[in-house]
Amino acid sequence: MRLTTEVIQELLDYDPETGAFTWRPRSGEGWFKTERSYKLWNTKFAGKPAGGVNTTAAGYPSRKIKLLGKLRSASRLAFLAMGESLPERVVHANRDSLDDRWSNLVASNNAENGKNRSMHRNNSSGVCGVYWNKPAGKWRARVQVGGKSHHLGMFDDINDAAAVVAEFRAANGFTDGHGQAFAKYTSAAQ
Repeated sequence: MRLTTEVIQELLDYDPETGAFTWRPRSGEGWFKTERSYKLWNTKFAGKPAGGVNTTAAGYPSRKIKLLGKLRSASRLAFLAMGESLPERVVHANRDSLDDRWSNLVASNNAENGKNRSMHRNNSSGVCGVYWNKPAGKWRARVQVGGKSHHLGMFDDINDAAAVVAEFRAANGFTDGHGQAFAKYTSAAQ
């Protein structure tokens, strides 16, 4: 079975104001082999929150819902629930990966998604895209766009390196918040 707006709307309720998904009651037609199994399912799940939070090894959490035998991203399912096409990626405008309110979701692709990332939790300079190059004794400015690394120079002063990185990002469509703050899920932000 293909995942469509109709399937999502038959199986789930989505509240665009809160971003919450709940299971809808199901009829026995097409989803269950016996009357008993669909009644048990409805007793256990109908009206209850769908899915849960899954966290990657890097600490990135997202809401996932098991649907049609696969774990699926709740933020992507929200697009189908709202009658939109399924995007390749979804950007959470406020960079909170657990905030699936419709007003916080933006259809994206892999390249665009990378332009709205929070600072990596292993960043030691405090400036996204600026690294200390020990052999040169200078700050290195480097930005990655679309899988390509762009070396922007070596600098004696971290502020000069940061300014070059900020200028490059502004000219290449990065969001204002890219790399500016740790995401809420990192321990450094707490």
